[in-house]
Amino acid sequence: MKEEIKARILLLRVPTRHIGLLSALLDGSGRLAIVRTKERSSDEVYLIATPHTFLEVRRVVENIKKHIPGVEVLGEVESMDVG
Repeated sequence: MKEEIKARILLLRVPTRHIGLLSALLDGSGRLAIVRTKERSSDEVYLIATPHTFLEVRRVVENIKKHIPGVEVLGEVESMDVG
């Protein structure tokens, strides 16, 4: 029987004009998380990480916040509402 790996999900608020930059920076940081928007025009962004990369994702996001104005960490969530 396969062991299931439960993802950890961090919800951010990011100005829509900077979502592409955020995604590129996370990709450049070793693809530690998958970036998904809540809705097409929404400023809410999910970062989906494995349990062992989650703390590194948090560290990278804190560094990104210094360079992209308006990035706000809303917190960890249990599930995603992607419309």
